[in-house]
Amino acid sequence: MHPFVAIDFETANEKRGSACSVGLAKFDAAGQLVDRCYQLLRPHPDLDYFRPINTWVHGLSASDVEGAPNWNDFYPTLQEFVGDLPLVAHNMAFDGYVLRDLNELYGITPLINQRFCTVRLARKLLANEIERKSLDNVYAYFFQDKEFRHHEANDDAYACGMIFARMQEEFGFESLEAALAPVRSPRKKRRREEVLADPAVRSNLKAEFGNSEAVRGECICFTGTLEHGKRADIHSLIETIGAIPSKGITKKTTMLVVGTPNPSTFAEGASGSRKLLKATKLRDAGSPIQVLSEIEFFNLLIDGQADS
Repeated sequence: MHPFVAIDFETANEKRGSACSVGLAKFDAAGQLVDRCYQLLRPHPDLDYFRPINTWVHGLSASDVEGAPNWNDFYPTLQEFVGDLPLVAHNMAFDGYVLRDLNELYGITPLINQRFCTVRLARKLLANEIERKSLDNVYAYFFQDKEFRHHEANDDAYACGMIFARMQEEFGFESLEAALAPVRSPRKKRRREEVLADPAVRSNLKAEFGNSEAVRGECICFTGTLEHGKRADIHSLIETIGAIPSKGITKKTTMLVVGTPNPSTFAEGASGSRKLLKATKLRDAGSPIQVLSEIEFFNLLIDGQADS
């Protein structure tokens, strides 16, 4: 087994460079947790705003990070904590880009540490064992009698590290290296997001995304203004791939996709749409409803992986 550091970010809004917290968990060559580091972060001035959907997920708001250090102030601590150890995240396609965008914003030389993604490993090594490869599901598969606070960066980093330590124990470090192709480069990721914004793609949604089974069986509701096509067209799209479109939030809803909010339609004094607020109540009551931004939803349709 090899020592490593697991990392997890939470962001204030749809921009990956808007990190508002980071969690780090260091594991030794025996797979034991030896150190942890957690820090609230004040987002960069250009990205210093919180979207209701992000606060809905992780519970942090502007008041929580008031007076917190920015990334430039915290980065030396991260460098010292990580050293030359491999970095591990559950969805490195998200956390790796947060790290890259932060360093670009502040003009910091990027880290070149070896990287591992436990969600990609789970898709390859646990393909037939569990249906969903989300962090909480994979953690529950390995550690049925333990719990953690999902979407809290400190606990998410710890859970990811526990998963990777167990994977090393069961499969070996070299096998994990062999199972992973290089993580998609930032430039390729940017091009894919540009494709999503292309009018030609928006006019032919079924042809572009109709083969995806990533949302098969999900009951999906949409709120806000959608950039990738008319809502009726997207309803038709998801029906063709086995999902169930829903006009409103019910106990059967498993996924809420949030487009650009329209505050003029909010109830007086509300911080989000009626659908988002209802989804919050259902979640608090124990519903497994998942909330995704529009870009995350279409990333899911393209390659089966939302980036947050």
